[in-house]
Amino acid sequence: MRVELANKKDDLDFTIRELAPSDKKYSILSQFFLALGARDMNGVTSLFLLDHEMTEQSLREVIAHFDNRKVIMQAGLPVEVMLSQPSSESLAVIRSQSLNPIIKSLFEANYNDCEWRPQERYTVIPDYIEKYESEEFDEVLAYLRSVSKIAKTTLRLDNWMLEDSLKDSFAIRYFAHKCSYVYLWIDITGRITMIELDLA
Repeated sequence: MRVELANKKDDLDFTIRELAPSDKKYSILSQFFLALGARDMNGVTSLFLLDHEMTEQSLREVIAHFDNRKVIMQAGLPVEVMLSQPSSESLAVIRSQSLNPIIKSLFEANYNDCEWRPQERYTVIPDYIEKYESEEFDEVLAYLRSVSKIAKTTLRLDNWMLEDSLKDSFAIRYFAHKCSYVYLWIDITGRITMIELDLA
């Protein structure tokens, strides 16, 4: 499939191409992106190629685990990969494994109430949160920084509520001390709908 967009000023040429499958490798990155993609099988995860390169790590540990793989080319250079439909085989493999505690904390359960309610953003204050270290998840954080257009990412949450036990969450304990800022979007029922991470 080819899409061309003409811009009078820049004369940019965009092409969307299917990506051929690569050999799979399972890693902490596979765990994270498969768990993220499984939240919405028809949703799209974007990886921005800031250096116009698809590394072997990206191809084997992330991209190969999705059935729908597309790359956007601009002026002949790859600029973005779009992924959807996590491989059922790959999902079965990671679900048979012990998940990283942070990934489990973020994606363990699904919350079926999708009704929108008014929300406010709150800042997590790290001074009151016990630090949790994970050298394994450090790799995910570094990768997110490398494929994000801006130094920020937002993750939808299904299983978090505003309650005292939240401070014991592995994800909160990790992000509070690893990110410049962490914000929680909380609706009027006390349900936490999103976590926003400043990766700078």
